Amino acid sequence: MQIMKRLLHIIASPREDESRTLQISKVFLDAFTKSHSDWIIDECDLMNEHLPPLSQKSVSGKYVLLGGNELFGSLKESWQEIIQHIERFKNADFFLVSAPMWNFGIPYMLKHYIDLIVQPQYLFRYTEEGNEEGLVKGKRMVIITSRGGEYGGETKHLDFHIPYLRTVFGFVGITDIDVIIAEPMDMGREIREQKLEDAKKRASEIGFNA
Repeated sequence: MQIMKRLLHIIASPREDESRTLQISKVFLDAFTKSHSDWIIDECDLMNEHLPPLSQKSVSGKYVLLGGNELFGSLKESWQEIIQHIERFKNADFFLVSAPMWNFGIPYMLKHYIDLIVQPQYLFRYTEEGNEEGLVKGKRMVIITSRGGEYGGETKHLDFHIPYLRTVFGFVGITDIDVIIAEPMDMGREIREQKLEDAKKRASEIGFNA
């Protein structure tokens, strides 16, 4: 029996149809499903997903894992929800991250999600030589975002959004990353519509050829 491949769409926007980021993502997914009709699209809407809090017990479990040990007893029980999110992420073959810029960075729910899943022995490990090794290899990711301003040239240093996402997902082994940015969105209707159209065109091309 052939196992169907799966795209995990991680949504970090509460605006639904009003989200410019998600408007672009929809174009990407329409193109992707046309050329990948046998794939499963798994939607992980972080505004509606139950993301367990990082409590004292769950953080204690992380230090057990960092020490190279296995979770046990009540620690293991407290980690069951976290492990479910980790396994859902690891079992995907392709990742689409829809995340607008908020205050120069990523939305808080996406940071929460990343802090849950990026765990030692699951998404990364330390080698005997003391080097970090990502455990999610050979997979692709597309990051789609919209930003009110324009973050290039003299304002590039204000972008803590894409550099962070490239760094954290690269850390776990995902280095084949395409980024689609629609900016600026808040500097006039004509500019916004043109930049949205440009981003949608690129999203369609990448989606169809992914």
